[in-house]
Amino acid sequence: MDWYAKYKSPLGYQVGENQIDSYGVDHSGFSVRDELAYQRARQQRENQIIQNFHNQGITQDYPQAGTNFWGNSPDNNFGFGSYDIIENITKKKQNNNSQALDKETNNIPRYWDTAADGKKVWNYVQQQEGKVIPAKQNKLAYGVSGVLAIQNMINNKAQLDPQPYTDKYKHALINCKAAQYGEGGYDAANALSLLKEAKDVVTQQNTLDSSFADNYANKIGRLLGTKYKQEKCETLVPRYINQYYK
Repeated sequence: MDWYAKYKSPLGYQVGENQIDSYGVDHSGFSVRDELAYQRARQQRENQIIQNFHNQGITQDYPQAGTNFWGNSPDNNFGFGSYDIIENITKKKQNNNSQALDKETNNIPRYWDTAADGKKVWNYVQQQEGKVIPAKQNKLAYGVSGVLAIQNMINNKAQLDPQPYTDKYKHALINCKAAQYGEGGYDAANALSLLKEAKDVVTQQNTLDSSFADNYANKIGRLLGTKYKQEKCETLVPRYINQYYK
């Protein structure tokens, strides 16, 4: 999220171009909810620190907090403890460092424009993750998960459209989150994605080959969301697809 990119707080908080802020927190995988929760917690903590400075007679030119602002303890995970800051940053660095290596070693593209390259990536993902299918749901759970998945896809598409992410990352991310609802979500995402791609071809917004290329990203997302129902898709998808254009 880049809402606060140009903002600098009295304690030196600022988000860099790499989406890692001056407190050492990586924002690249944050959802809208995560970002808002983080900013609220950051502001509350800064207010407390500033008040402590005031009690010491320091009312301006505050010492800059830096990367020790949150600390390394899991108890200090900016107010909603489902994240580990250090682990988040470490995973980001490992992912960035592995991108070029993966392509060089395996000759597998991390972004593609053609169906042939998309198929190559899809086959590679299946080799790494296995051929995963969603667990069966009863009729009620199936219907509910399908409805929730469709709502989620619509909301996520609206949020992702203006973001500077790659097209294939967006496709995979939307499908990954939908598939995490279960069998109904998986099938709903599959149907909705196929319908959209068919519409794009008919209306000449996409070529048939490009449509097939997009569908491989959709399939990768659904596989990851099905296998890892409790993990963040923002972390899963970049394992195989570049989040940003190079």
